[in-house]
Amino acid sequence: MKNDNLKVNKENKSHYIGADKIVYRTDLGKSSKVVYLSHQNTSGSCIKRIDKYTYLDKRDNKVKDYDLDKPVSIKDIKRKVKKYEELVLYNFNGGKNELFITLTCRDKITDLKVIKDRYKEFLKNIQTDYKGLECIALFETTSNSYWHIHLFLKYVDTSKVLYIPHNELKDYYWGYGAVHIIKNSNTFRNLGHSKDSRQEKLERLTNFPKGFRMYLKTRGIKTPPKEKIPYKDCPEYQSSDYSVTKTDTYIIRNENTDAIVNTITTIMYRNNKPKIEK
Repeated sequence: MKNDNLKVNKENKSHYIGADKIVYRTDLGKSSKVVYLSHQNTSGSCIKRIDKYTYLDKRDNKVKDYDLDKPVSIKDIKRKVKKYEELVLYNFNGGKNELFITLTCRDKITDLKVIKDRYKEFLKNIQTDYKGLECIALFETTSNSYWHIHLFLKYVDTSKVLYIPHNELKDYYWGYGAVHIIKNSNTFRNLGHSKDSRQEKLERLTNFPKGFRMYLKTRGIKTPPKEKIPYKDCPEYQSSDYSVTKTDTYIIRNENTDAIVNTITTIMYRNNKPKIEK
């Protein structure tokens, strides 16, 4: 079945998940995500990425080139942005050991390689003076296609306070334009980064050069742990320690037959358990 024969509709009501149903659970620190698919793909992906130019097609076991001239789809951008957001949520929670900043360029850079080279220079200098600093950097354009950087910084040691004077950031470590510091007290809000709508930001990201990473992270940034388990084995299941913050259900149908191909339900939870100080 071809993907262009499928249509996706968001349901107004959430879908019931049985206790014994297999779900995908992602630990996001102060929050967590549970995803249920009524029809799971047991064969796995038929594509294995080798590098930004080539991939292995498991169907015929041949190495092929990516079509770098093909426009990046909104679907692909959403997947990458979701992965970036989960990375931020798992590693940052608004503590005193964290900072969220935006780096801009006064010379209105439109070349991604230039902005990434400037970021690497910035990171090398600041990690020399601030030992143990880890970060996640997202590269994004304005509506005028000028590159800037959204950057989450933190000390892994949560007992340390991360304070870098604004003038040092702007004139000594960055030096290419304005630096905006935002108090990292609300990670969810900071993921919005600006007043632009999410759809506007996603559409701009489709102009991202294919094969290049939208974000970079340092070695100390940990990947959110994921597991495939029965719903009843999730710590969130019927537990007063967790509360539901958001539920989305999508029904995927075959446009030709109107038959349901898959039902995807995503539940976001907040961990209400008090943090134990060590």
